[in-house]
Amino acid sequence: MDSLDERASVPLAPLPVQRKPRFGRTRRWLRSRGGRVVIPAVMFLLGIIIGVAVMLVYALSIAGADTTLATSAPPAGGDIVVQVGPAYITHLVEKNIQSAGLPGTISAIHVTLKHGAQMTITGNDHYTIVLGLGVTRTFTILLQPFVHACQLQMHVVHVDMNGIPVTGFAQNFEGKLNRQLLVKPTGLPPDFVYCTVAVRTETTGMFVTYSATPIP
Repeated sequence: MDSLDERASVPLAPLPVQRKPRFGRTRRWLRSRGGRVVIPAVMFLLGIIIGVAVMLVYALSIAGADTTLATSAPPAGGDIVVQVGPAYITHLVEKNIQSAGLPGTISAIHVTLKHGAQMTITGNDHYTIVLGLGVTRTFTILLQPFVHACQLQMHVVHVDMNGIPVTGFAQNFEGKLNRQLLVKPTGLPPDFVYCTVAVRTETTGMFVTYSATPIP
């Protein structure tokens, strides 16, 4: 009997306490209809913010100050004057601007010439940021033609994207343009040395003046 009483008096082991799962309420909300709508919307907005921030950093990293070259007065006269129309200038710009460092696809390029030595180029730069969102920016480029060492050259005075200056982009674009312009006049009599001596712009086009020196 004593042994039976001893066995009967042994206390039972306590039942394990069931713990509530961590973040249970959060998980239930994420699986709810509201969670399935809010989370994608938040990620979408976050992608837009990241894309804008990246482009702002890019713009600030290539920003610089506008500079205009001091040019000498053109000569009183010249032997040959060549007119370059806006269509040719537009083609020259289209050929070089896409490979000069802009991140998107270039379209709708338009060239406007003014009296003096100035031309303005406008166009659109379309690119895709995160989540497939497309963004289109309008760019403006101000060019100044000038003459250096008997060659027609272009200086990029100003570049902006939607009004934000990005003139630091100018160096690469300017270099590509000027390599295209390093050509000698063709179709002219061979017994002369030709030298570009002046350039001016009008609303109808760009006028380049050459001197022709006879070869002794």
